[in-house]
Amino acid sequence: MSSQPGSISSDTSNYVSDVLFRLFFNNYFTQSDFIERYAPLIRKLAHFIEFMILGILVYMNLKEFKVRNILTYAIVFSGLYAISDEIHQLFVLNRHCSIGDMAIDISGAIIGILFIHLIKR
Repeated sequence: MSSQPGSISSDTSNYVSDVLFRLFFNNYFTQSDFIERYAPLIRKLAHFIEFMILGILVYMNLKEFKVRNILTYAIVFSGLYAISDEIHQLFVLNRHCSIGDMAIDISGAIIGILFIHLIKR
């Protein structure tokens, strides 16, 4: 998804926002008001969830190979991937690198890693 130009990425986010609006919120907001208010939040939440899943998968993969210091390696790998993903967006039409998105991505990965670590213990 990071390779999508900004316009396509925005259309995808707006589509998801539109579906959520139609399913849950059409009695409370106008469609344009809902998208204007909540589309940015939905985008950030998607970042968080994507990287939470990545963190879980990285942890589970490292666990399978019986890697020592699994928490450290899982966090470092997921964090480096989040950073590289944002830097990659510098080279995509109408996209930019965001420190805030990096922080959200890394936070999601860490939460996912800690969550699965606690479950596995």
